[in-house]
Amino acid sequence: MKQLLSISGLLLFSFLLQEFLPVFDWSYGARPLLVHAFFLSAAVAIPFPAMLLLATVCGFLWDARYYIPIYSHDSLMGAIGQAELPFGFTIFLFALAGLLIQGVRPYFRRGRWELPVFMIGLCTGFILLLEYLLICFHRGTLELPPQLWSKLLMTSLFSALLAPVLLLLLAWLAGRLRFRTAGDDFKRRHPHDGDAL
Repeated sequence: MKQLLSISGLLLFSFLLQEFLPVFDWSYGARPLLVHAFFLSAAVAIPFPAMLLLATVCGFLWDARYYIPIYSHDSLMGAIGQAELPFGFTIFLFALAGLLIQGVRPYFRRGRWELPVFMIGLCTGFILLLEYLLICFHRGTLELPPQLWSKLLMTSLFSALLAPVLLLLLAWLAGRLRFRTAGDDFKRRHPHDGDAL
């Protein structure tokens, strides 16, 4: 319980920091998505039920902050608000990405961070691509300009670069609060261990 409360507090702090992260023109208008990177970093380090709870909280807060209805005027009913994405859809996206990242949790438990860091970047791009495709479906048109792929690539790269720092932060937190994030997560492997080469 202490572990989940600590990670939830850091998640709220990542929402606060997200507001101050700039958009970089040199990266095709991409910006670091700290909330996504933190959620995925936590998702690889916590058990499945805790990940689902964190995905619900994270998706709800993201939609509560960035949900923008588009209003059209109907003479019979007045102004009608309809959003590009339904409220709560981000919860589904975070849960789906968390499910994918849980697949590399065994590597993380063995102290191998290469694949989890790569997957954190990949899953960030996956979330953004699914959002974009749903918006295109809602509008009834599909446009895939080259700038879209460049922006997705740069955003994914930002998340992959943030991931080691966030995983180290989780390791430090685990050491300070004396909880184990996932088995042997943050222990160095000794050359005399049974599965060493």
